Amino acid sequence: MILALQGPELIRVGRVAAVYWPGSEIPAAVLAEQADAGGRWPGIPDPPRFPVRLVVTPDQRRFDSVTAGRVPGWGSGVAFPGTNTIVLMIGPDMTRVLRHEMAHLTLRTAVGRVPLWFDEGYASRAAGEWDRLEALRVNWALVRGRAPSLGALNRHLRAGAASAQASYGLATTAVLLLERLGGDRGLTPLLGSLAVTRDFDRALRQTYGMSLDQFEGHWHRELRTRYGWLLVVTSFSVFWSVVAGVVATLWARRRRRDRARREALDDGWTILGD
Repeated sequence: MILALQGPELIRVGRVAAVYWPGSEIPAAVLAEQADAGGRWPGIPDPPRFPVRLVVTPDQRRFDSVTAGRVPGWGSGVAFPGTNTIVLMIGPDMTRVLRHEMAHLTLRTAVGRVPLWFDEGYASRAAGEWDRLEALRVNWALVRGRAPSLGALNRHLRAGAASAQASYGLATTAVLLLERLGGDRGLTPLLGSLAVTRDFDRALRQTYGMSLDQFEGHWHRELRTRYGWLLVVTSFSVFWSVVAGVVATLWARRRRRDRARREALDDGWTILGD
């Protein structure tokens, strides 16, 4: 008997063409509606409208097949700005992932190419991924005062899951700093300059009066100010760990010494019964 394999199907919602596999009709329709709605984007007061191709995959196997294995194993979504395509895997966090990937497409359409750290930091900011900042609280490289350069951050964002998680958090802090530097207008002045110059360093100079290298130094100082308390906490933790180890060792030695004394006292004694 020959079984016919069911291929993907298509549903259109406004500007979004959603591709899905049988059984995934409902999540595909929900995601397509959310993608078409767009919403508000930080620093982009008039978001561009553009057609979107959304591929909704039911599982990891299909996701890997569609993306040709180019997405890290810990990822469940990817955007291809060249074709305005997003590939998502159905899961409990798919709405947030869609928002993150839509931010990539919106940013690229509005201002063109940007450094990877800004691209990922902006998408995390737009998606409200504040849990990424929590990863910094346990990031030992940052605790030891060795925050990476922005160039190195680009490489770390494509590394293993543990390194990438902290790097996404660091990228988000850089974008949040730029947003604070913009005052009441946030990222709008910077993205406005980027849309015209298409050069990140030049846009920084025009908007904030600082070069990319100067901003990196400012960012590092900001990190030390906001997370430097971890150094103190770590120092105290190490100190008390050493103290606890010494106390445990002395206590063990005391017990061995007391046991030897008790055995010596018991030697030669006869216990009489009733």
